Amino acid sequence: MHINAVWRLTQLLLVLSIAQTAQMALAENDAIPAERLTAKIDYWYVRHLGQTDDKDRLLVWEATVEGDLNGRMKWWFVNPLPASKIMYTGGRLTFYAARWELWVDEDLLLAGETAGKTDFRNGADGIWDGHGRVTEASERFKSLIGRVVYETGPVILGSDPPKSYSGTGMFLIY
Repeated sequence: MHINAVWRLTQLLLVLSIAQTAQMALAENDAIPAERLTAKIDYWYVRHLGQTDDKDRLLVWEATVEGDLNGRMKWWFVNPLPASKIMYTGGRLTFYAARWELWVDEDLLLAGETAGKTDFRNGADGIWDGHGRVTEASERFKSLIGRVVYETGPVILGSDPPKSYSGTGMFLIY
């Protein structure tokens, strides 16, 4: 009887030990705030300025960034675009592939690749979203290389489209 009680106590202590280790591992993963970064982006259209980079990508959007990240962003679109626009009853879809960059003053903190679409319905404001990855990072953000990026928001037509396109959306690294 004594051996049976000791065996059951040993089993119980083993199960509790495993459960506590798993709980600590999960808590450690959640304790790293820099592993998920969310920011509000206020963006505006700049394609009409005709600025290109050394890979012949066209600067199409710029933004101010506030939140877990702060600074200024740029989206450089590949040329030609990855797919032709699609006209459908009631609207059109346009597609893009781009390099995005996050700058603070003259320092490039993060950069990556993204692709997505903008959906405009019957001349109304549009909605934009894209997905990508972090491909470059300053020393402080090296742990984010390879992480997924999601970007989204409305595209407000403004008074002189496309020059007046703008919006407020979200940029997320997770």
